[in-house]
Amino acid sequence: MRPSMVLTILRKELLDTRRDRRTLFMMVVLPVMLYPAMLLVGVQLLMVHQERVERTLSKVHVAALNDVDREIAKGWFVDAVDIGLTDSPDPWADLAARNIQAVVVLRAPLLDTLDAWGTLPVDVLYDATEHESRLALDRVEDVLDDVFLKTQRERLEREGVNPEYINPVEWKAVDTAPDEKTTGTILGTMLPGLLVMVIALGAFYPAVDLTAGEKERGTFETLLSTPASKLEIVTGKFLTVFLLALLTALLNLASMGGTVWVLLAQVQGSLGGDAGISLTIQNPLWVIGIVILNLVPLALLLSAVMMSVAVFAGSFKEAQNYLTPVLLLMIMPVMLTVTPGAELSAALRFVPVVNAVLLFKDGMVGRAGWEDVFAVFISTAAYALLALNVAAWLFQREEVVLSEEPAIPLSWRRSDYEPRETPSPALAMSLFGLVMLLLFYVATYAQMRAPLPGLILTEWGLILAPVVGVLWFVRADLRKSLQLRGFRPAQGLGALVLAVSTLALVMGFSILHDQFLPVPESMKEGLKNFLGDTGSPGGKLLLFFAMAVSPAVCEEVLFRGAILTGLSQKLRPLAAVTLTAVLFGVFHLSIYRFAPTALIGMSITYAVFRTRSLWIGMLMHFLNNGLAIALGLGMLPEMLRGWLPDLDAAEAAPSPALLAAAAFGVLLGALLIEWSTRRKNRSNAA
Repeated sequence: MRPSMVLTILRKELLDTRRDRRTLFMMVVLPVMLYPAMLLVGVQLLMVHQERVERTLSKVHVAALNDVDREIAKGWFVDAVDIGLTDSPDPWADLAARNIQAVVVLRAPLLDTLDAWGTLPVDVLYDATEHESRLALDRVEDVLDDVFLKTQRERLEREGVNPEYINPVEWKAVDTAPDEKTTGTILGTMLPGLLVMVIALGAFYPAVDLTAGEKERGTFETLLSTPASKLEIVTGKFLTVFLLALLTALLNLASMGGTVWVLLAQVQGSLGGDAGISLTIQNPLWVIGIVILNLVPLALLLSAVMMSVAVFAGSFKEAQNYLTPVLLLMIMPVMLTVTPGAELSAALRFVPVVNAVLLFKDGMVGRAGWEDVFAVFISTAAYALLALNVAAWLFQREEVVLSEEPAIPLSWRRSDYEPRETPSPALAMSLFGLVMLLLFYVATYAQMRAPLPGLILTEWGLILAPVVGVLWFVRADLRKSLQLRGFRPAQGLGALVLAVSTLALVMGFSILHDQFLPVPESMKEGLKNFLGDTGSPGGKLLLFFAMAVSPAVCEEVLFRGAILTGLSQKLRPLAAVTLTAVLFGVFHLSIYRFAPTALIGMSITYAVFRTRSLWIGMLMHFLNNGLAIALGLGMLPEMLRGWLPDLDAAEAAPSPALLAAAAFGVLLGALLIEWSTRRKNRSNAA
């Protein structure tokens, strides 16, 4: 790759972007101008609305068992200037119709109860979905608290008891957080998420213009005909997107920071020393350094992701359709970081996007150290490099760059589809998405109603049937699409050794995994109870069918059949195997099981990819699940259980001997598969 050629392309793209002043203004300048207007005007409108609501009189109806008690109770509210008593013929209907905001109901005779030194039950009816009704509840509660204290004091004085006698302890909460930390917490909740969205949007539109836009204008082919290589072209375009995204982020960060500073100054000026906020944060230079230092790899990562997404679009309009799902993927980690108690833990340092947002958040309150900054910077830079490699690889493929990939027609007539040997990558991913939707919306409900029958229905009715049905409908060759080929005995022996060794290795890995992401005790207890409910021989057979046989058949048809075959059409072997394993981990819908399940999926996917036989995957999947169930039911011989780690033990630790034996078994199984596969290939070639 020639740096001079990359710089030439970079200058060309920047010059074209600068000439498009309208787009540049809308993308960079307008958001910076809108922040002060939106935030300040929005806050002022909110304050006006809040003040109007606070001045509104809360209409309250008082109901009692007799008129005397009702009049006495109404007297409690005489001094409440923000409560207006009203007589309603049907208070419950008026409350539902929002004609009144609360109903106070005395459930016992007032005079008789208080004279007998009893406790008067009072219900306050309100509508929790209406702000005015909730406000009325707060006001009524203040009045009733005063009545309670007054009545309590009168009773004590009547008996000659000092009120302090029944209040032996008087406590109050004292906030020790300095104002700077409070301000940092507020900013740390608001700004990092907005910053990620700004970078994403700042990278998306230039990426679309430099890829789909050029396809639409017909200039991409001209650029490809120049002496510049595809790698030089993608690098120049990527640097353009990165610089624009970084510029947008810095300008928006300055605008957001200045707007919030002005807003805090107004609040502090109106509330004075009672505001509990400061116009500065702890170690501002350190925080600014953290933000700017990590903006670079974060902008690199998001720019590469946006380039990879935008290159698939054939037009600007089509690229716009990709914006919503991409932004949803960006919002998900941002939502995770705003949950109470979310901090930058050792594990979250290496989660893309989440780590950067949490680092910004912790930096605002003075919790981020050099170790955190270094870990987040390195991991984000590594993810950015990986994403850039993916983008560069996509630009190397002419069917992607020039949008020459033939699309599957959307038709309800099977005759409209051309016969095909295998599914395309798009069809494979569509099948995965379809099954995930069925799992989320149907399987969850079915398994909650009847766990074991629901699981069987999920496997055969929601996984196997849709996959086979769709492949048949689009006229794909089922035998080739699902790799329904036989295998040699040596390949089966290698798969057997590989499956058992992988399970042992993953059990040892799970112990280390639990130190970073422990499985909740409730989930462990739920699994134990589920296994314990199948004590009879018939119940155990049904359990093995539901949790070992069914997944081995149905899930393998989806993952090592349709998905692996589809992805292998376009991806390199390592990428196809890895992505299939990752999707297999995602499929189980548990963050606690993702990594162990993905490792098992990697082993099975490798074996199926090398042998080209789905039966191998079914065999390994059945062995893995069957051995796990037998271990959970205590059906394994004592000698075998002694070798395996006790995952439920408080001080569980993987045995070095077990890990060494398992690693050797994995290597031996892989060698057996490789040796037998190469012999089979040589015999076929001969």
